Amino acid sequence: MAYQQEVTMATAEAPSAQPHPTVRVVGAPSFQNLQLRSELGAFDVLGHLIVWLLLTLVTFGLALFVFPYYMQRFIISKTFAYDNEGKKVGRLICTIDLASMIGNIILWAIISILTLGVGYLVFMYKITAQCMTHTKVVAVNAL
Repeated sequence: MAYQQEVTMATAEAPSAQPHPTVRVVGAPSFQNLQLRSELGAFDVLGHLIVWLLLTLVTFGLALFVFPYYMQRFIISKTFAYDNEGKKVGRLICTIDLASMIGNIILWAIISILTLGVGYLVFMYKITAQCMTHTKVVAVNAL
């Protein structure tokens, strides 16, 4: 379904009130009052956990520095946006990838080792913030 875009230009009387054109998408879902619901199932979690447990054993624990990113990304990818009528209108997509994680992983691994693991607790908060920064909402029909 194609959406029409309506562009209104700022009036000459008030250039400082609105310096840029306003774009309003007609027919698109409003992002007000959307409810986020995770459709993450128990078997999804179990499968994801088994894979990461095996990776942790194979890498002698080094996978634990990458795991929180992929756990957050996994949860975010199973989250959908619903409108007031209960209709699925959007989906959350985390666009973070290994290349954008590597610098933080190396830095926080060193900090965690130097602080005997205490830095890892701070790392967990930073991971969530970074994953949310790389998350966007896309329309369901855009998938």
